[in-house]
Amino acid sequence: MTNKQSKRIQRKILSITVKRMFDDSPDSSWLGKYSRSAETEYAIDRAHAEDCASLTENHFAAVEKLERIITLLGKERTAEGNNPQSTEWEPLDECLDVLTGLQDQAMECDCSGGCMERGEFRYFNGCPENYQGEDPVEIRKYIRQDFDRMEAANRGDWCYLGIRVDAQVTLREENGRSIVQDITSGGLYGIESDSEASYFESVAADEWSELKKELGALGFSKRALAVAWKNRTEKEG
Repeated sequence: MTNKQSKRIQRKILSITVKRMFDDSPDSSWLGKYSRSAETEYAIDRAHAEDCASLTENHFAAVEKLERIITLLGKERTAEGNNPQSTEWEPLDECLDVLTGLQDQAMECDCSGGCMERGEFRYFNGCPENYQGEDPVEIRKYIRQDFDRMEAANRGDWCYLGIRVDAQVTLREENGRSIVQDITSGGLYGIESDSEASYFESVAADEWSELKKELGALGFSKRALAVAWKNRTEKEG
């Protein structure tokens, strides 16, 4: 065998594989976290349904309006209390009792429970800092979307993936036997499995660009690299 033939064998690319892998240790803290306690006013109480009257965001407006009326009538009641001949004490007291009762009713649970299962954390604490500059209503809406996203992941509707490009090459020959080596890109993880196909393709292209530099440094020609990438395969897991 000539030296020229030997060199050709030494630099043979056997395969290029775009590998899509399950990410078993993703960082989902950007969505939020589950906890035993509410850490902000935007925390989601999983023990109640989204539209339950017991949740502050649902009863706040009604309770606040009743509170303003109660405060006003309370002042009237205080003023009448200084007049021993007043006949308004009893009607005012009755009104205050009714309004206070309405406040209590407005805050009572009227749902059959939320999505919390036995042994699970009660609260989901989102990341309001992600939505600085938005009004509270919008922040609450976005955190609810993040919560729904997290719950969907817990159900297995989607997961996090990693993408890596692997190359199998022959670098040299010893005693008539080829020595095969695997060379891989660094890989990108934390990719949402339901991302657009174009994003997966873009990540794979970036990973190949990284690996191509390594292979080029080993002496593989641009033509050999182009042909290998064209003939690439894809693999799950």
